[in-house]
Amino acid sequence: MPRDHYLFSNGRLRRRQNTLWFERATGDRIPADDPDDTGAPSGSLVGEKAVLPVEAVDALHLFGEVDLNSKLVVFLAQQRVPVHVYDYYGNYAATLYPREYLLSGRLTVAQADHYLRPTKRLALARAFVGASLFNVRRTLLYHEKRAGDAGPIRDALAAVEREAARVPDEPAVPELMAAEGRARDAYYRAWPAVLGPATAAAFPYDGRTRRPPQNALNAAISFGNALCYAVCLKALYRTALDPTVSFLHEPGDRRYSLALDLAEVFKPLLVDRAIFRLLKTGRLRPKHFEPRLGGTYLTDAGRRRFVEAWDERLRRTVKHRGLGRHVSYERLVRLDAYRLVRHLTDPGDPYVGFRAWW
Repeated sequence: MPRDHYLFSNGRLRRRQNTLWFERATGDRIPADDPDDTGAPSGSLVGEKAVLPVEAVDALHLFGEVDLNSKLVVFLAQQRVPVHVYDYYGNYAATLYPREYLLSGRLTVAQADHYLRPTKRLALARAFVGASLFNVRRTLLYHEKRAGDAGPIRDALAAVEREAARVPDEPAVPELMAAEGRARDAYYRAWPAVLGPATAAAFPYDGRTRRPPQNALNAAISFGNALCYAVCLKALYRTALDPTVSFLHEPGDRRYSLALDLAEVFKPLLVDRAIFRLLKTGRLRPKHFEPRLGGTYLTDAGRRRFVEAWDERLRRTVKHRGLGRHVSYERLVRLDAYRLVRHLTDPGDPYVGFRAWW
């Protein structure tokens, strides 16, 4: 079964016949914004190779400094393997997106039509926000029963439910995004109660900060959100949807905004719950974060630990109520993309967004 592979080491990735070969390099990575960076590869190749059969690779995530050549890029495109690239600090940077192979002019026209018609777009935007807040609420309810001090969690639940009740009546997309933002702020304020006194003391939360994240907890959230975006983008690639035409986030240049829409639905289930487990079990500790350039980021060891837990979470299965069989968490994302396809091509089958039942 193909799966995602994560490369943290520096080195060179190349094609050898129909196999991927990765040759590791010595030396530490150099930040791209380092004034002494010459653009040359960091370190030197040591001859140590790892073999990745291409049929076992669903996507590649490059966290190390990896050299590629055009032959490899062509080969990966032929094999329909997207490559997600992250910068020195673990921020999502880019994707080598293979040429689309699932083409549907009918779906492309329908997707554009739903964006251009305000009523249709608003209905989809409401579905994304409604599903996102539902999953936030499920996460809070799960931890309310287990928290020593459930008062802040109950306060957050009340705030999220107030905003969720407003979603069907919000008149425009900006108001929907504002409602979701207010609910998220209340949700994040409850995280110290979810984590418990000891963990919250080690990972204090004093507001959501980005670009750069100002503390360890914000760094974990930003890193997890980047991974979730990549998973959603891969799911969209396996459909005929155009990832640049979105409904909640405004389509723009140089980004796959539909992946942002889909990620809103799955962040509570995939990212937030993974962070809670990592911090509460001690797999991530303060030593796995470091200050850099006015912000805080995961160290290389911290990113490795996060990705290990992330991969475990994506492969976890749950019995699907509609299908009657077990499917992985990652498969749930693909199924939600398929539901969006059905809605766009058959308006009688409305998209409601994935809603966790556990």
